Amino acid sequence: MDVSKSHGIKKALLGIFRAVSMVFTAAFLVIMFTPLSNYMAKPLTMGPELKKADLIAVLGGGAFPNGVLGGASNERLIHGMLLYREGYAPEIIFSGGTIRKTSKKVLHTILKSEDAGEMDVIEAGIMREVSTKLGIPEEDTSADPSSTNTHGNLERISEYMEARGLETCLIVTSPTHMYRSFMVSEKLGMDCYPAPVSDYTEFIDSALGRLVLFRAVMWEYAGLLLYKLYGYI
Repeated sequence: MDVSKSHGIKKALLGIFRAVSMVFTAAFLVIMFTPLSNYMAKPLTMGPELKKADLIAVLGGGAFPNGVLGGASNERLIHGMLLYREGYAPEIIFSGGTIRKTSKKVLHTILKSEDAGEMDVIEAGIMREVSTKLGIPEEDTSADPSSTNTHGNLERISEYMEARGLETCLIVTSPTHMYRSFMVSEKLGMDCYPAPVSDYTEFIDSALGRLVLFRAVMWEYAGLLLYKLYGYI
C-alpha cells in the first residue's frame, strides 16, 4: 500500500471518529442540559390509587454489599412504612435481592434464572430489619429473599398472598418503576393498587441528575420491551 493511500485511510477513519465523538457529545449535552429525561419519564409514572388493602408490598430497589440500602430502596421503605402508619394495610412485605453487576443482572433476567444464590445482598431482609428498628411490629412484617427482578418480586408476593388468604395489596415502588410493576401485577391476576413514591422526576434539573434519570428511564423502557417479549405484561 502506498503512502498516499495509507494516509487517505487514516484521514477517513479520523473523520469518522470525530463525527461519532461529536454525535455522542451532542447527545450527552442534550440529555444533561434539556428536560428530555424528564419528559421521557412521564409515560412510566402512575398516580397513586390509595385504598385500604390487605397488604403493603414494598419492592426492593438495591443495596450495597455492606448492608446499606440504595436510594430507591430507602424511598420505598419510608413510603411503605408511612402507608402502614396511616392504616392502609395491617402488614408489609418487603421483596427482593440485589445482583449488583449490571451485565450479570441483565444475563440473569434474559435467561429467566431463579438462582437466588447469585445475589450479592438481600435488601428485603435489610428493609424489614430497619422497619422493625423504627417501630413497625415485627409480626406485621415479612421478607421475600428469593426474587431478583420485578416479575419475580410480584410472583413471590402473589404466592404469599394466596397462601395467607390475602386479596388486595398496595404496590410501593419508585415513580419510574411503577408502570412496569403494575402491569406485571395485572398479568399475574393480582388485585393491587399503585402506591408509588411521589413523582419527583419533573423536578430533577441538574446535569448529573438528568443523566442518572436518563439511565433509569432507558432501563425501564428496555425492561418493558423484554417483559412484553416474555409475556410478563
